[in-house]
Parts: sequence; C-alpha cells; structure tokens
Amino acid sequence: MRVAMLGLYPPDPQHILGGVEAVTYLLGQYLPQFPNMDLHVATFRPNLTRPIQEEREGLTLYLYPTPRWTRSTWHREGRRVLRHLLDRLAPDVVHAHGSTVYTAAAVRAPYPHVVTVHGIMAREAPTVWGWRRRVARELDRWFERWALRQAREIIAISPYIRDAYPWLRARLHFIENPVDPRYFDIPLGTEQAGRVLTVARVIPRKGILPLIRAFARVAGDFPSAELHIAGEMVSFPEYAAACQDEVHKHGLTQRIHFLGPLDTPGLMRAYAEAQVTVLASLQETAPIVIGESLAAARPVIATEVGGVPYMVTRGKTGWLVPVGDERALANALADALDHPEQCRTMGRQAREEARHRFHPQSIAEKHMAVYELVVATHQSREDRP
Repeated sequence: MRVAMLGLYPPDPQHILGGVEAVTYLLGQYLPQFPNMDLHVATFRPNLTRPIQEEREGLTLYLYPTPRWTRSTWHREGRRVLRHLLDRLAPDVVHAHGSTVYTAAAVRAPYPHVVTVHGIMAREAPTVWGWRRRVARELDRWFERWALRQAREIIAISPYIRDAYPWLRARLHFIENPVDPRYFDIPLGTEQAGRVLTVARVIPRKGILPLIRAFARVAGDFPSAELHIAGEMVSFPEYAAACQDEVHKHGLTQRIHFLGPLDTPGLMRAYAEAQVTVLASLQETAPIVIGESLAAARPVIATEVGGVPYMVTRGKTGWLVPVGDERALANALADALDHPEQCRTMGRQAREEARHRFHPQSIAEKHMAVYELVVATHQSREDRP
C-alpha cells in the first residue's frame, strides 16, 4: 500500500516541536513495519530555499520551502505543490494532518483520503493576543471549515472532535495519539520532591501566566518547590516577556525556570525529575504532553477544557480544575505537593492506563485498519454503475 502522509514532520527526530510532529514522526517509525507499506511524507519547512527529497529508514521524506502569502491566497501555492507530488505518487491513500494546507490538498485530490484533526482553530482563535494575530486566526478558522467540510474520512484523536464540529459530513474513526515508547521506560522513584513541570509553548493558549500566578499562591507554603517550564518562547515574545515580568513581580526568579524547547533526551529527563506535571491551557484537543506524562508515570494537573477530560481521570491519574480558576489550580498544586506518595500511586495507575491507550504499535495497527477501510470504500464507490 502506498500512503502519502502530509503534515508537519520533524527533519531532526531529536528536536520535535509540538504534538503534530510527535504524532507524524511516530507513525513514520511504525507504519513501515507493516508488509508492503510504501510510505511517503511531505512537509513544508521555513528557511528552506529549495525542495529536498531524502530516503530514510522505511519512508521517503519530501521537504518543501514554506510558501509566502499563505492565508491571503487560500494556500494556493502550497496546495499546488502538494497536488503535483500526489499526482506523481498516485497513492492508494492520502493521510493529512491538521486542518490547513495539508488537508485542503488531500480533500481536493482524486485519491482516497483521511484527515487527522489535531487542533480546533475556531476554539483557539479567541486565545491569541493582538488584533493582527486574531485576524490571521479568523482566516485560518474559515479555511479550516472550508477544508474539513469536504473531508469524507476523519481520524478523531478525541471524542471532543465530534463535539466541536457538529457540522462535519465525514465518517469519524476514533484513534488516540501515540506516545514515544521510551516514555514508558522512564524509571519510577527518580522524581525530585516539589518539582512541578509544564511542557508547553509560552503562548497565551497554554495558560502560562495563570500557572505562574497559581504557583506564586503556594510557593510560600512549599519553600523547596520549583516550577520548570519547557517550551519555546519566540512565537509570542510579548507574552513571554509578560510571563517573565510576572515571575519577577513575585520574586520567584530562583524557583521558576524557563527551560526553552528541549530535545527528546532533555524532555525525558525533565519528566523523570518531575513530581507532578501541569497543563493550564485555555484550549486543547488531545495534548500529546498529557499522554507523555501519563506514560512517564507522572500524574497531571490540567484545566478541564476541550478534550482534556477524556485523557485525565480525576482522582486516579490526576486533577482537573476549571479553566481560568487560579485559586483552584493553586489548590490542586498544593494537594499534589503535600502528598508525594499519592503522586506516585497516581503515576503508576497513569502508566498502566497509558500503556493500553497510547502505545504506538497498537495506534499504527488502528491506522492501517482505517487505511484499508478507506481504500475499500473508495473502490466500492468507483465500482457503482
């Protein structure tokens, strides 16, 4: 089976930025293990001056320069580039990730397709800062609706996809995101007492400011506690500056640490040293960092938003708090920091649950079953008189 996978994909597997890249990379590792799989992956990357084609173990990777004027032209150039590649490959199935140019190219091509929706642009748009970014997100939201309404087959990484898109015409296939199996091997008993970790970009949607304020509420009661923030800080520099100012305001520069984006080994060390992880987001679909935390046997404190309640079981694998409620977030932090043994028990339960839900081998098998079903459905349509 020839599969063309379109979406964000990491050129360097040690530097994976964001959940979409984590998912596509793992699928790229596991799908080629199936007999007769011919996998081709196409992605746009900034700072490229020419297309690059690389043969990697199990797949062919196509790296294209990111086109200019994407939103204002309805991604016309990007769709043209991807359509030319698809016509050259003539794949049995096209698998697009996201809801922008990759999905538009897939649904407009004459090949069987399936789309994995990772983010809900209509729900993310209100969380950005600045009118220019809000206009950009509004354009993305309209493009998303235009592209997804044409999709016939969609992989839903959470039941929240169905809740957020009641207007979808597609058949839904529920498959959760995979987690790198190395996270399941992070040893137990390596956590640092009082270490709180959040793995998130420093952007408004991730709720870093309310997390800092919540940590400040409990810092006096737990003098050895530290908050480590692992994520890039360049996308929204004004928000990153506001977060740093908030840390200075509370006198916590020695206890709140901005780690920047970590490579995979660094991220695994950060999970290993954490007593508890936190995700204080304003909007999420099915965050890969929650899956990683559960696989690493670390309980999660998370805002009860989007698809998060489908991932965290209150009182068993973590704490759920109302979005925007800094007092409730602080109370959950205090409960976790005050009960390290409870964190260990929750962590063991979290790992056991994650092993059944997120291991990439079973996730890849479910994808193969969907591919076969999509191809068969397409063939049956063509065979109709």
